[in-house]
Amino acid sequence: MENFQQDENKERHYPVRENMRWQRIEWRIQRLGYLLLLAIVISGACGLFSKGFLSDRDIISSNGQLRVEYERFARQQSDMAMTIRLAPLRDSLYRITISGSGIDNFQLQSVQPQPLRAESHDRSLTLWYQTQSLNHGASIWLGGQPQSPGKYTFVVNDSAGEQVQFTQWVYP
Repeated sequence: MENFQQDENKERHYPVRENMRWQRIEWRIQRLGYLLLLAIVISGACGLFSKGFLSDRDIISSNGQLRVEYERFARQQSDMAMTIRLAPLRDSLYRITISGSGIDNFQLQSVQPQPLRAESHDRSLTLWYQTQSLNHGASIWLGGQPQSPGKYTFVVNDSAGEQVQFTQWVYP
């Protein structure tokens, strides 16, 4: 009885003709494909395509009085949140203005706390609030959904003149 074991790295002619040079190239392409798929899955789990630590960002104004927490990467028609935080206030009546190309793409679904007054003008939304305690800061939570994919810019201003600007990527 003969031994039919063959070396896997040598070319064969029976039962199928093989060219090991091309077989090795195919094996390399397969390994690269596996690594690429693994990288996509890991980056997605980390937030490259939506929620996660790669997506969550904070931006603070130059003097630290205004802070915005947002998602850098969002998905079209999925829920996303933006939180605006103000340092201790000087006046009991204050306003927040959100403007930029992103405001037209962002369908606002909830605002907490509810503003006393809201105004919208050319690509901007202004929310007016009143507070009883000037010793504490204020936090405003906005919930909404991006409507179409693309790159969008937001600018947030407060009544003290502080401003922050950030960019958000919306995937389909």
